[in-house]
Amino acid sequence: MGGFERKGILMTNLRIMHLRATNFYGGPERQLHFHAREASNSGYSITIASFSEAGALPQLLETVARDGINTHLFDVKSAYDSSAVSGVRKYLVDRQIDIFCTHDYRCNVIGYLAARKTRSRWVPFSRGWTQDDLKVRLYQIADRFVLRRAGHLVAVSEAQKERLRKARIRENRITVVPNAIDIGAFEAVEPVDLRARFGFDSDTILCVCGGRFSREKGQMYLVHAAARALESNPELRFILFGDGPDKEKIRTAILKTDYPEKIICPGFEKNVVACLKGADILINPSLSEGLPNIVLEAMAVRLPVVATAVGGVPEIVSDGQTGFLVPSQDSEALARVIVETAADCNSRARVATAAYEFIAREYTFTGQFRKLANLYDLVVQ
Repeated sequence: MGGFERKGILMTNLRIMHLRATNFYGGPERQLHFHAREASNSGYSITIASFSEAGALPQLLETVARDGINTHLFDVKSAYDSSAVSGVRKYLVDRQIDIFCTHDYRCNVIGYLAARKTRSRWVPFSRGWTQDDLKVRLYQIADRFVLRRAGHLVAVSEAQKERLRKARIRENRITVVPNAIDIGAFEAVEPVDLRARFGFDSDTILCVCGGRFSREKGQMYLVHAAARALESNPELRFILFGDGPDKEKIRTAILKTDYPEKIICPGFEKNVVACLKGADILINPSLSEGLPNIVLEAMAVRLPVVATAVGGVPEIVSDGQTGFLVPSQDSEALARVIVETAADCNSRARVATAAYEFIAREYTFTGQFRKLANLYDLVVQ
C-alpha cells in the first residue's frame, strides 16, 4: 500500500468507505460530507454509500456527489432486507476497501456481518440510541452486541464514550472524535423570515427546536415548558421543527394547551440553518444526546442556546458562558430559563458570541480530520 509525506506525517492512500442509511441531508450527513471533502484533499480515497429502498437517490449522495466525492448506492427491498449484507460484502471485496466505517445502528449491524472474512477493517461510529418502535429497539440490542466486537470504534463525545464503556465495550478500543462545524459554510446562508412565514408579530421572541420527534428528544417537556413560559411572557413563540414517530402526539399535546397558535409544529424543515438565523433562541430539550449537531449549528450562527445537560451537551455548552443548561425532564426549570433568557437580550448576545468563538476554535473539521486520520492509520497497522 503506497504512502507519501505530508508536513512530516506519513499519510497512506487508503481506500475508505463510509456507510449511512438515510433519506435526507441533516447534521450527521453534513459531518460525513465535510469530512470526506477534507480527507479527499489529503490523499485518501473516500466513498460515501447509502441504501435505496425505492430506487431513489438519497439526498446525502446527491449532495456530496456535487462536490466530486465518490458515492455508491446499494439497492435493497426494505430497511430489513438481509441481502444488504452480501451486497455490501461484495463491494468491499471488489473495491478492495481498506477501512469500512458505519454510522447508525442498522449500518453497524450490516457492517459487522459484511466485513467478516474480508480484508476491510470495520470501524463503527456511535452517536447515541433512539427509542422508536420494537424493530428499532431490537436493532439497538444488536448494535450493542456488534459494537463489543469492533477492534476500534468512534464515539462523538466523551459522554457517549462513557455510555459505551457501561455497555461493556473496552475503553481502549474507543476513540472520541467530536462532531465538527464549518462556520464559513453558514456565512452565506440567508436567514428565513420566520415571523412572516408563520404570521407572527414583529416584536415576538422566537424560540426554535429541531430534531427527530421521538421520546428521547424531549419535545413533550418543551411543550409543557412553552405553555408555562407563555403565562409569564405572552410575546414568546415556539416553533418545533422535525418529523418522526411522536410528531402527532406532540401536535395533540400542543392543542391541549391554551396556546396552540403560539406553539407550532410545522414538520420537517430542509433549511434548518437558515431558520436558526431567523430565530432568537434555540431550545434543545433532549433526554439523551451524543453531541447534537443542531446545538453546534446554532452556536455557529450566534444563536443563544438553552439546552438540557445531557450526553455531550455540557462539553460544548458551559452554563452562563456559552449557553444555558437545565436539568432534563424538568419543564418548570426549562420554562424559567426560557423566560429569563428571553428577557435579557444583552445576556443572549454575550453567550452567543462566546459560543461562536469557542466552537470556531475547538470544533473545526480540520481538527476532526486530524483525529480520524490518526485513527485510519492506526487501524491498518
